[in-house]
Amino acid sequence: MYKTICSLLIILSILFQACKSSQSKKYDLEIDFVNLNITNNLRGLSVVDESVVWASGTNGVVLRTRDGVINWQICTVPGADSLDFRSIEAFNENKAIVVSAGCPASVYLTINAGKTWDLVWKNDDPEIFLNAVSFWNQTDGLVMGDPVDGSLFILKTVDGGNNWRRIPSQDIPKSLAVEGGFAASGTCLALADNGYAWIGTGGDSARVYLSKNAGLSWRVVNTPILSGSPMKGIYSLSFKNNKEGIAVGGEWNVKAPTRSKAFTNDGGKTWTLVGGSHTYCSGSCYVKDNIYLACGQTGIDLSQDGGETWKHVSDLHLYGIEFSESGKTGFGTGPLGRLVKISFKEL
Repeated sequence: MYKTICSLLIILSILFQACKSSQSKKYDLEIDFVNLNITNNLRGLSVVDESVVWASGTNGVVLRTRDGVINWQICTVPGADSLDFRSIEAFNENKAIVVSAGCPASVYLTINAGKTWDLVWKNDDPEIFLNAVSFWNQTDGLVMGDPVDGSLFILKTVDGGNNWRRIPSQDIPKSLAVEGGFAASGTCLALADNGYAWIGTGGDSARVYLSKNAGLSWRVVNTPILSGSPMKGIYSLSFKNNKEGIAVGGEWNVKAPTRSKAFTNDGGKTWTLVGGSHTYCSGSCYVKDNIYLACGQTGIDLSQDGGETWKHVSDLHLYGIEFSESGKTGFGTGPLGRLVKISFKEL
């Protein structure tokens, strides 16, 4: 019995030291600029893998690479040159869905690498403002928009984006008098395995809507993120799994707002404010291990402990950021055609 306890203590000590060593590693971001020769603001970003990446932005522009940034296809979706595609979801090198912010609210689908696009959903109601699109798998996904008639406007598809229907308002908690999402990077909507979904909002309160049944019903919780006016709140959510995640935001056009980052370890039921860097962030992503990145007009912040503490690592202005599933390669989108490739270099 004594030997068993000693062995267990030794194993726990080794695991603790390994964890501590992992968190003490120092990284430098390697950032390579992609020369696109365009001036469109780019916010939508979807990294399929290290080779296949899609991005989208103003004036109906969609970009795609299948060789990891060497060659980029740039196109304008026909009939959409006045639209701002602030969110994109790509499935492979051929299929992608883009969502416009503003009126008319539109969802376009391509299955042939952008050669043609189908307008699969449209609504001219000026009250509808779409913020983000995301999918659990090849067939099931959500589009999230600001409240209409007292509740968030949420669309769902179960056939890969060909058809969409609105989640009934009675299955979504009532919105506040001033509440909405932010189409800052297409990441105020986050999904995880087993039908988990989260939506971050701002305004009168910074709230997170949670679903455990693929968006069919929702509950809502308050967070300590900065709120109290229309441009304050949660701009982006990122999750490692269905328990651990972060929320970032603050106040648009304020470089260093208070209470701009929080983390959760219970699937979004409760949120805790973080230590370290407090900056306005429009986008975020999970990378690997316990590493998260957040970005905004003041640059890029890094957390290596699951979002509990942060440090500023770059002054580069980005709207959105996303890494491949392996965590090896990431990309960032920004103003005036800014697109960058990001990797970690261990110091």
